[in-house]
Amino acid sequence: MRSILLPVMMIVCCFACGTNTADQKKIIADQRIAFNLAIAGHDTSEMVKYWTDDVIVITSRNARFVGKDQYAAGLAREFKSKEDVVYVRTPETIEIFPAWEMAAESGRWIGSWKSGDEEIEVTGTYYAKWKRHNDEWLISAEVYTPLKCNGSSYCLEAPK
Repeated sequence: MRSILLPVMMIVCCFACGTNTADQKKIIADQRIAFNLAIAGHDTSEMVKYWTDDVIVITSRNARFVGKDQYAAGLAREFKSKEDVVYVRTPETIEIFPAWEMAAESGRWIGSWKSGDEEIEVTGTYYAKWKRHNDEWLISAEVYTPLKCNGSSYCLEAPK
């Protein structure tokens, strides 16, 4: 009896969470594409739709944001000071834990902009934790680690 109980509970959990994990991974991947488009358009009012109210973010320069209002304000400042900045997150893995309605996304990111006549490009890895809330996947945390920086004195100045 015990040997069959766990598999049955897992199947029930998967049905309770909506659809199968492949569908859920596709939903998250599609949301990441839409989020990248919002970044490209510097549209913080669109970006906040993908975050939990209490989202936590640690940027590549160790800035910390807690809450979607604080993070949106920080990005708005970034977009104002670097008018051509674009960040792109490219998922490499998305894993779903249906029983807790959470998902892990990891991948590569790139940020690029101009400073005067110099092109700056920073690349690295990221991790995003997604939480399903009211049948919608939202980002509850993101951490960005830089691995390479090209261009100008910006790259010579290590974050504190």
